[in-house]
Amino acid sequence: MIHQGMDDLMVKGEEESFSALKSRLVDEYGSAREPEINRTITAQRRHFDDAGVRSFLPVLVERQVRDRLGEPRGR
Repeated sequence: MIHQGMDDLMVKGEEESFSALKSRLVDEYGSAREPEINRTITAQRRHFDDAGVRSFLPVLVERQVRDRLGEPRGR
């Protein structure tokens, strides 16, 4: 029972991290690119579906997404 609660907390934390990532990227790249940002985050997350250790997934996904999106506007 306790293990299930911990799993729920980890999933919630991961989802919050990805939500914050999406917000940062939309702020940097602009709302016009939000659909592309969503698709790219989703696609990159799928690469890690079977990852046993998930602590660093938001960081890894962010790096890959930024590589695919290129430079943000105004840079």
